[in-house]
Amino acid sequence: MTFFQINYCDYNHSNMDCDMINRPNGSGDYLFLYFLTPMKVYFGQEMTIAQKGAFLLFPPGSPQIYQAVKKFTNSYIHFDISGNDFCTQYQIPVNKIVYPNNPEILNEVFRKINIEYLEKQPFYEEQISQLINQLFILFSRQLHQTLELPSMDTDMLELFRKARIEILTHLEEEWTSEKMAALTNLSSSHFYHYYRMFFHQSPKAELINARIDRAKYLLKQENLPVNQAAQLSGFNSLPHFTRLFQKVCGVTPSLYRFENVPQTTPEFSDVL
Repeated sequence: MTFFQINYCDYNHSNMDCDMINRPNGSGDYLFLYFLTPMKVYFGQEMTIAQKGAFLLFPPGSPQIYQAVKKFTNSYIHFDISGNDFCTQYQIPVNKIVYPNNPEILNEVFRKINIEYLEKQPFYEEQISQLINQLFILFSRQLHQTLELPSMDTDMLELFRKARIEILTHLEEEWTSEKMAALTNLSSSHFYHYYRMFFHQSPKAELINARIDRAKYLLKQENLPVNQAAQLSGFNSLPHFTRLFQKVCGVTPSLYRFENVPQTTPEFSDVL
C-alpha cells in the first residue's frame, strides 16, 4: 500500500475575496484541492472556471495557479508519497478539473485528516496515510461512476446498491430473477439491465462468485463437509455445486478442501 506523508492541510479554509495562489513551479509536492467556491484555474495560457464541488490534483512540478471568482474557500492536502504510483493505481487524473458525484463525503475525509494533523496523537502519520488512501479510493469510485454514467440517476444507483447488499449478505436464500428484481420494483429485464450498467456484471454472475467465495472459505478455513459448505453458501443441489465449483476453481470441492490450492481463482461469468 502507498504511504502518504502529509506536509500540510486545511479544511474549509477561507482566504480573502478574489485571492490568488500563484506557484509557477508548483509547491514541490502533491496538492489535492476541493473547491467550495468557484475558482479560475490557469493551465498555461488557458483559464477555466472550476465550479463549486470541483476537485483538482497537482503533481510535483506542475504550476499551481488559481484565483477565487469572489469568495475563496477550499479544503486541501499537501503530501509526498512512497510506494506505488497511486495515480495509476486509483486511476486519478492530474492537472484536470473533475466533479465527483458526492463531494460532501470526500470533504468529511479532509476534515478527519485535518483533525489528525492538528492533534498529532500517537501514530497520527500512519492514520493520516490510511485516511488519504481512503480519500483516493472514494474519490476514484465516485469519479469513474460519474465518467462512465454521465446521465446516471443517483437515486436509482442507491436503490440498486441496497438491493445488491441485500442479495450478497443473504447468499443462502433462493434468489430467483423475480425475487431480485422485486427489491427494486422493476421487471427482471429492467433489473438486469440496470444492474449490469451500475456494477459491470450480471446479478447472477456476482451472486455465484460470492457463493463460491463463501464455499471456499467454509471448506478451507472452517473445514466443513462439502455438502454443508454447499448448503450454507446457497447451493441446494450438491451435484450442481460440485460441477460449478470445478468449472470456476479448476478442482472439485473435496480436493480444494484438502489440497494446497491457490486462493485466487477465475470468476464465473455468463459465458461459462
